[in-house]
Amino acid sequence: MILKISATLSAALLFAGLPLFAQAPTPAPQFQDLPLPPPLPQFTPLPLPDGNPTPTGTPLPDGSMPLPLPPMPAAPPLPEPSQISSELVAPVPAQSAEPLAPSPATPALEQSSRTAVTKEMATTDFYKALNELIAKQRNPKVPDLKIEDAIQTAIKQNPEILGAVQELNTSSGQFISIRSKIIPQVSLNSNYGFTSSEVNDVNFGGANINSEAWSVNVEFSQLIYDGGAVVSGMRAALSDEQEAYYRLRGVIDTVISQVKTNFFEVVLNRALIIANQQSVDLLTEQLKDQQNRYEAGTVPRFNVLQAEVALANAKPPLIQAQNKYRVSMYQLVRLLGMDYPPGFPSEVPFNIVGKLDYKPRTLNSDESVRIAVARNPDLKAQRQLILGEAARVNQQVAGYLPQISASARQTNQSDFLTSSLTNMVNGWFFGVKGSWAIWDGLLTYGNVKSAKARMEQAKINYDNGVREVILQVQEAISKLLEARETVDSQEASVVQGVEALRLAQERLDAGAGTQLDVLNQQTSLLQSQTFLLQAYYSYIQGLAEYDRALSLDTRFQDIFDDPLTKPQAKRFNKLNNPERPQVKLPRAYRKEDPLKPILEHAPAPSPTPTAAKKKAS
Repeated sequence: MILKISATLSAALLFAGLPLFAQAPTPAPQFQDLPLPPPLPQFTPLPLPDGNPTPTGTPLPDGSMPLPLPPMPAAPPLPEPSQISSELVAPVPAQSAEPLAPSPATPALEQSSRTAVTKEMATTDFYKALNELIAKQRNPKVPDLKIEDAIQTAIKQNPEILGAVQELNTSSGQFISIRSKIIPQVSLNSNYGFTSSEVNDVNFGGANINSEAWSVNVEFSQLIYDGGAVVSGMRAALSDEQEAYYRLRGVIDTVISQVKTNFFEVVLNRALIIANQQSVDLLTEQLKDQQNRYEAGTVPRFNVLQAEVALANAKPPLIQAQNKYRVSMYQLVRLLGMDYPPGFPSEVPFNIVGKLDYKPRTLNSDESVRIAVARNPDLKAQRQLILGEAARVNQQVAGYLPQISASARQTNQSDFLTSSLTNMVNGWFFGVKGSWAIWDGLLTYGNVKSAKARMEQAKINYDNGVREVILQVQEAISKLLEARETVDSQEASVVQGVEALRLAQERLDAGAGTQLDVLNQQTSLLQSQTFLLQAYYSYIQGLAEYDRALSLDTRFQDIFDDPLTKPQAKRFNKLNNPERPQVKLPRAYRKEDPLKPILEHAPAPSPTPTAAKKKAS
């Protein structure tokens, strides 16, 4: 601004024919021994255009008065940045009303402009281009895969689910093993032996003794009392089995959530390919357009370089989107537990069919939390763990009490006093066996203390697990709200961005705009499209996390079609119902159950005195 004012002033003085500087007399030196600098030029005072006398000001160092500035005319309003030339030197043309008429140009320039407009209009037809990409990428040798098919495939083939099924089988086997201790035991023992004649002569003085002997014994045994150790062990094993079942349900919920997230991540990356590809296509046409304009002499070389840089910068996001699409497809193959076709280890064995469906829900935060803590399988598993640890405490306490068992044995053995093996001796034996550890060196005390500590730790983890589930629900709802607000804002932004790009292109074609305007609008539109697609995906991802936390969309009975678990299906029919009430905690923890204050609905607010009077009247 200072340079502009000085240049204006100098031009005015030169145009008026007045000298810029007037020579002032040189003052006499005050000191003879020091050289003085050359004198400064002195401005000649000029009268102001309105005839007023020159106002006095602060004198300059040489004693003269400063030259007053002429009055500044009112500055015109600054033009919009989009109206400034790309090189900041060319005059800004006047803006005409929309629609703009194209400026005369060469045939090649007109053809380039029409192509650019065509590419611009193609941006609005996003899903048409997406369908073309899907049709182009479809492999006819492999089946189509929808989200429902992907979930069913994962339930049957996912390695984590299959591993959880085997954990359930392990727990069921442990329960059967512990339960066997209260069932009568039957054992068969047999023996055959041979003794040399030299040994017989030494032991029995040469008597005629059979050198061969055999025996067959059948023994029956039954545990009568062990202080409740077996019963407590059975309760612990049953809790472990039900815990493993709920762990299986939790794994299924988690895998389903991961399948949804991974499946729609593939859909998102495929859509981002289209968004970035359209940007590259449009910038490519912009580059051709600017090259044609440069050859026609209507734009400088800088416009071509700017278009080349913009096109080069738009290619890396397209490459990244393509790479993310491939990687997400491979991750989905692993998640579903599928194998690649023989001989083609890089050929994805399915075609993804789906789109980013945006179906907003109306959610109640408090009710969602109540449903989550009542249905979440991980919380049910932790609750069963507390019951199992409490049973193990009782199992260890049984070490202070006596153990009693009874047995009966039927014995059949050869008579060693005869030489014939067919001669035998048989009979029955009945007995009762008891034991009581009067002093075991504090072994039982240590076992009980360890069991109680594990029970307390399980209760602490359960309380924290309730808080964790509440946090998961709150985070999912918050993510859904964020995604919904982003969708609402970006849907309008995309529409506005398409219109702004059209206007910027028309202004450029008419010579009233700049190439920078078009590039900026294209970048802004691509950003809005990307944000909108990601918002759709974030909402779907949030719904998957929400459904997992509340255990809303799983069919658990389908899991037991596996031959390894089918015999157990009857035992788990009651557990299959997600609405089944939670089992009671051990008596010591019932008053501290963290679910009670959550499941209880908030009391209705008490009426104000004014409302109470109106109701009474």
